[in-house]
Amino acid sequence: MPISLSLLVGLVTATGALMGSLLGLGGGFLIVPLLTIFLGIPIKVAVALSLLSILANSLSASIVYVDREVVDFRLGLILESTTMLGAITGANINLMMSESVIYVVFGLVLLYVAYRMVAGKKYGEDDEGTRGGNIYLGVLVSYVAGLLSGLLGIGGGILKMPILILLLSLPTRVAIGTSLFMISITSATGTFIYFVNGVIDMSYAPFAVLGASIGAQLGSRLGFKIEARYLRSLFSIVLVVFSLIMIMRGLG
Repeated sequence: MPISLSLLVGLVTATGALMGSLLGLGGGFLIVPLLTIFLGIPIKVAVALSLLSILANSLSASIVYVDREVVDFRLGLILESTTMLGAITGANINLMMSESVIYVVFGLVLLYVAYRMVAGKKYGEDDEGTRGGNIYLGVLVSYVAGLLSGLLGIGGGILKMPILILLLSLPTRVAIGTSLFMISITSATGTFIYFVNGVIDMSYAPFAVLGASIGAQLGSRLGFKIEARYLRSLFSIVLVVFSLIMIMRGLG
């Protein structure tokens, strides 16, 4: 295993974790495309490494948000009751699915969520939200978020953020903290499935974890210095770009 490639894996996970922490995501939406397209790592291995790095990322970033008291633990645990089941389902589906299909599904999911984040209701950085919404629908959609997390190695944040902000009306900053807390549980579940099936490349694992931990700390702190509306705009732009890349890769 070339040390240069291992260092690049660490750099990729650090970049993805930084972006993910800024946006309340795990960073997999960036990590998986970079690992597969630019480093040539098979997508199933990339998905497994992504979930492992997301686990380190979300745990590291959550510490900052917990310290700032912007995590809704009760709501997060309620939603995770179905998200974990979805993660188990998604990881097992990934093991049976062809790589080209995974690429296309990945791209379509990113494109849809980019649209929802632009077209949906927006909240300012200081908006208190309503702390209401349809909790039953939130629990149902959380299962889908978990399924996509286990299937695509994205942590589920690309659906958890819309659920928390657009469906359950949480303030953006609280939604980010709660999303990261939930992602740590979801990614741990998916990582376990890939580990027991021997998909995780342990030669890259330490670099992926270290990079994610560093990026998460940087991103979670920068997130408090950037206005929420800019975070949402950045989120949407990044998702559109990578959705197109992944769809084109899947279609050959």
